[in-house]
Formats: sequence, C-alpha cells, structure tokens
Amino acid sequence: MRAGAIARRYARALFSLAEAQQTLEPVASALATLTDALAEPNVMRVLTGPIARERKRELLLKIVKLTDAPAVVRDFLLLLADHDRLKQTPAIRTVFEGLLDDKRGITRATICSAIALSPDMLEEIGRVFGAITGKRIMAKVEVAPELIAGVIVEVDGRVYDGSLRTELEKLRQQMATGS
Repeated sequence: MRAGAIARRYARALFSLAEAQQTLEPVASALATLTDALAEPNVMRVLTGPIARERKRELLLKIVKLTDAPAVVRDFLLLLADHDRLKQTPAIRTVFEGLLDDKRGITRATICSAIALSPDMLEEIGRVFGAITGKRIMAKVEVAPELIAGVIVEVDGRVYDGSLRTELEKLRQQMATGS
C-alpha cells in the first residue's frame, strides 16, 4: 500500500474516533505537538530502530506523557509503533488537519506576491477566494520579487496566476508566434 493511502486510512480512523469522543481540538493539538517531537532525528531513529517492542512502547509513553495528550492519541501512537508506521506521523497529521479544516469550513491557500501585502489586501483576497470556494480562507503568504507585480493564489489544488511575470511571458509567446 502506498504511503499516502496509509496516512489517509490512519488519519481518517483517528479523526472518526476523536469526532465520536468530541475531542477533535485536543487530538489535533496533541497530534501536532507529538509529530514535532517525533520529527527529531534522534527520537525517530530510536523509535524506529532495532530495539525491543516493549522498550519502544516505554519511550513513546514517556514522550506522550510529557505532552499530556488524550488517551486516544496515546493509543493511536502505540498502534503506529506496533505496526512500524511512526514515520507516517507527519503525513497522518497533514491529512487529519485537512479533515478538521473541512469540518470547520476552512480551506488553506498559498498567496505568492511580489511584495508584502497589506492586511486590507489579504482580507480582500481571502474574501474573493472565500466566495469562490464557499469556505473561509486561511492563507500562507510568500513574497517572490521575481513575480514583478500581482499575485499567484493556490487554493483547493487550483492555481490562479495574476502575476505580471506570467502576463509578460504570454505576451512574449504571442509576439514570437505572430498571433
């Protein structure tokens, strides 16, 4: 089974459990914290290395205890460890957060701009794309001076390119082909 399919399956299972227990927010928070902790190379090397299963469980339980994670997260991580799936934790977190965003009516967007955008401009872009998607927009902003002017917005897997760089490239192509 592909890694992405594995992450989706586990994330959906955790999401269903958390939803049934009405603990989506604490589970999401704990999952984020624990994913960051497990991302440490030394920690992951120990937890995925050739040590006894009981020792892995002990170490994982100590890490989980430090974060005060809900029991469902503790049990989930132990299950991942038992099935040698701890390396999938970042992908599982991403899918889980996507499911939570869907439930909240949120979609994430990346806005790439030639210059830093004012709060008013960000709000306007969020409003426009919120109307397109029917969801509230949570934007990550990147500054890319090579765009010259304008913005490129990526939302829900679609790219809306309103940059001057792209317009100039289109014009160059039209002039080269004579159309």
